[in-house]
Amino acid sequence: MIKLKIKSRSKLFSIFVLLLVFINFNILISHVLSHRTENIPGFSTQDRIYPNESVKYSFFNNIIFDISTDNFIDLNIEYDNNIENRQIFFQINNSNPISLNVSSKVLMQNFGMPQPPQGPRRGETQFRYGYNCILRIKTNTSIDELTISSSKRTQYGLIPNLDYSLALYESSQDSWVLIDTIEELNESSSEVSLTGSVSNLQADTEYFITFYEVSNAFDDWIFVIVLIVGAVGIASLAILISKKDYFQYLKTRTIPIEKGAHRLSLEDVLENENRNKIIDLILKEPGIHFNELLRKTEIAAGNLVWHLDILETYKVVGKKRIGNFIAYFPYYQKNPISNLDLQLSKSKLTLEILEMIEKEPGLWNSIITKHFKVDHKTIQYHVDKLKDLNLINFKSEGRKKKIFPNLESDYYNNKDM
Repeated sequence: MIKLKIKSRSKLFSIFVLLLVFINFNILISHVLSHRTENIPGFSTQDRIYPNESVKYSFFNNIIFDISTDNFIDLNIEYDNNIENRQIFFQINNSNPISLNVSSKVLMQNFGMPQPPQGPRRGETQFRYGYNCILRIKTNTSIDELTISSSKRTQYGLIPNLDYSLALYESSQDSWVLIDTIEELNESSSEVSLTGSVSNLQADTEYFITFYEVSNAFDDWIFVIVLIVGAVGIASLAILISKKDYFQYLKTRTIPIEKGAHRLSLEDVLENENRNKIIDLILKEPGIHFNELLRKTEIAAGNLVWHLDILETYKVVGKKRIGNFIAYFPYYQKNPISNLDLQLSKSKLTLEILEMIEKEPGLWNSIITKHFKVDHKTIQYHVDKLKDLNLINFKSEGRKKKIFPNLESDYYNNKDM
């Protein structure tokens, strides 16, 4: 009898242990984030998202909307069919289930606003809107925290060499408010993303979210001019030539032009109103890229391509591929702005790191990180950029990887001219 009791108790204990394991396993499973992908045949969808679920919605026009949550979400999302090539990720942490409505437009005016809000402001920093996608969100309950993220890729409208900030607008405000935005480097994929968070979004309130390009007055074209002067001398300041003088230069130069199918005279080329808009912008902002020309001239994309082709054929403007986009310049037989100059000019931090390495050869990453007081991954990203541009060399000493300027590069050879 004693043996039977011991066996029974042992069996009951085993069942109890198995039951605990089963319960804990189910609890663990419930906390594991599940993933699914939905291919949407259009620009809108409705869906129910469950706690600890992540969903990727792929719409027409290469639009991707990712969302993850720790609570229930009834989602209604709609994109304007004029929007294309955009990607955004929402992570929502909330104590209550929510009903979330997301819609999008290219401009604030398209939401029916008679007077669009002013752009964001911060000291002398300037902000330009060229993202062409604004998301409007509204919920039936407050949101504890919303994290917004997007891959910093030209494919999705965010050029790697430029700086951006998320911005938020709420109808009781008179201007956009900047969201603290950081660049995060995924070391496994070497991909950079822009991330920002907002808290305590109120119920039944319309919020608008988008990206603004950040441009300090000093960052913008003064850096380009400084680099031009250093690289090719005072003659490069011809880039600041007036439109009248530039036209005179075009008419008096001796340079062969193969017109191809075009039968225009140079005077015909220069007298066209739309082409004058393009020339004005390129003289004012040498290195401007196609999307900026498209936005600022308000010329249809097909017509803009046609006019640019004419201006290139007649050697009124020149172009250069910089990374994944095309930049346009006044035409000179030797372009005064090099590919390298433009890439450096678009990132103040990259240039400052290079200047620090020039002044103190033999630095290593931790010293640079401490000096600029930014995340070490951000410093690594900019150091990698300098390496890709062949501007620096590395030398290992023990566990330290010291960095030196590559004085053999064309950049430094031209700098001494």
